[in-house]
Amino acid sequence: MTSDAEHIITRPAEVASVLSSLQRQRSPVSVSFRGVEQKYLSLVLAVDREAQVFYLDELNPPSGHKRILANETFSVRGTEQGITVFFTKCQAMKVLDEEDGAVYRVAFPKELIHNQKRDAFRAHVMLSNKVPVSLLSLTRTEPIQPLKATLKDISSTGCKLEFDSLIEPPFKDLEIFDEMTINLKAFEKKLTLKVEARHAVYDEHKKRTTCGFRFYDPKPSVQAEIDRFVIFLQREARRVDLR
Repeated sequence: MTSDAEHIITRPAEVASVLSSLQRQRSPVSVSFRGVEQKYLSLVLAVDREAQVFYLDELNPPSGHKRILANETFSVRGTEQGITVFFTKCQAMKVLDEEDGAVYRVAFPKELIHNQKRDAFRAHVMLSNKVPVSLLSLTRTEPIQPLKATLKDISSTGCKLEFDSLIEPPFKDLEIFDEMTINLKAFEKKLTLKVEARHAVYDEHKKRTTCGFRFYDPKPSVQAEIDRFVIFLQREARRVDLR
């Protein structure tokens, strides 16, 4: 069942239009197999409107290739012009061996969920409300200790962090981090939740990294505190503007 902000697309012409947009934007998509926690990254390489098929790039990490060969069913999630796109019950019809790796031929989904609501309003965090954040991944080999950052902005669905170094290894789009801890000193609370990385930027001159993160299915109590903090920042910003 979908919310009012979601629209189910079933017409092949509309499905083709959304997939073609993902292709043009070179927007990474996340591929998930049923019952498997690991997420795989790919790209939509081409769309054939007449045959009603599209072509996916080889999955990263490469272990996803074995699941494709085993004919496992998978779902695909991406972002088309800031709007979430999701469809499931996919299987590779054919695996093509190309010079740069495998390419998967996949039939158009019967249903494609197009979330018509764009990303929520992002509230900027002023210096007076400096919020320290730590980021921990249990799968990264280095660094073992949590990465330290400062919160730059936040919305109900995600945030942007700034790190005082060039992060190595670089963040990957849709990379999962097991624990982000946000220290909300104004509320005397620490919020911990799972997140996925989005669009890292590296400033070689200033030796800094900024990266967006999307909140990954936070608990209702944590989501409520995030929403409360966003409202607090909005009020603070209005108060400063009125001075």
